[in-house]
Amino acid sequence: MVLGFLGALFGGRTRMPRDQVTRIPRAAKKAAAPHVAGMKATLDKIGALPGIADIKENKRVPRGFHALVAEFLHHLDEYHEVVRKYVPGIEDVERPGEPGGCGACYDAPMPLNAIESLDIYRTIRSWRDFQAVAQRMGELGEQQFKDIQAGHSGKDPEKIRMGGKAVRNGRILFTQRMERCPMLDEGKQRCRIWEQRPMVCRMHHPTTPPELSQPDHETWPNGVKAVNIRPPVQIQVALAQLDKRMMLQLSPFMYGGVLQLLQLAEGHPIQEVGEAPMRMQQDGQVAQRANRNVRHAKKFKKKKKK
Repeated sequence: MVLGFLGALFGGRTRMPRDQVTRIPRAAKKAAAPHVAGMKATLDKIGALPGIADIKENKRVPRGFHALVAEFLHHLDEYHEVVRKYVPGIEDVERPGEPGGCGACYDAPMPLNAIESLDIYRTIRSWRDFQAVAQRMGELGEQQFKDIQAGHSGKDPEKIRMGGKAVRNGRILFTQRMERCPMLDEGKQRCRIWEQRPMVCRMHHPTTPPELSQPDHETWPNGVKAVNIRPPVQIQVALAQLDKRMMLQLSPFMYGGVLQLLQLAEGHPIQEVGEAPMRMQQDGQVAQRANRNVRHAKKFKKKKKK
């Protein structure tokens, strides 16, 4: 037991490319300070929304919640744009979710905060193929949990430390299975939730050539180099505090967290307070708006002369 602890503490570690630590230059921190302030101010606004702690009970988010999440992500993207100018070699790097960077889309996004999971759930719940996507997420989430449990040596299989060896090795094993993220459109090689994609996807910039960054390559993951532009510590702390305030206790893995929201909402969308309910079909899908630009639409039919 002691030798195992010492080995984990001082021994070599195999890291996922997203877990590699990148130090941000001091000049970049100074230049990006206004955007950090914007992120912090927006998180404060979200935390102050009436009913932010009652989402689990009401199955609704406060009015203006998603607009503020979009505002936060805008500040985060601006922060990344500034920092990228101070980090050489990543100006033209393809990121996860865009053509040429999808080698990182086999790694299940982790960790996610509650505001991210809620925003993603809102987006995908209205998809025509949501049922198939949710089923696939369930299958992948179950497999990932099995891969993590396989390396867990504790007495309780449900109590696994997120920063422990079992999670680290389980994530590596799962990624090497080459199971693509259900949010990736394989034909277009593009993330379907690009505007709502998780922060761990936004920050990740693999600098190794794409063909060497694939999880099925023999040098992966140790042979992959990446730049990860994480939010400043104060923003990470603010997000963690907001998670506690919201009391949703969601899984830090995207697949698990989104499916927990599906279960919480009993299959329905989680809408904002005051928002008109979405029309649901008998099969549980959100009713789609009719396309009135097709030839057989009523507006194109000429009235018959009497």
